[in-house]
Amino acid sequence: MKRLATLAVMMAAFALSACGVRGGLERPPPVWGEDQRTQSERAHEQQDDEG
Repeated sequence: MKRLATLAVMMAAFALSACGVRGGLERPPPVWGEDQRTQSERAHEQQDDEG
């Protein structure tokens, strides 16, 4: 029984390890309304696109 539990934990760990997102994340557009962020709040996103 212990062996089965160990196998189940190992399989779960393997499956969850493949769920990551590679690369940079992009901020989605607002669901409603205009984007209210200032230019300084958007600066880090523009820097990521350039470099």
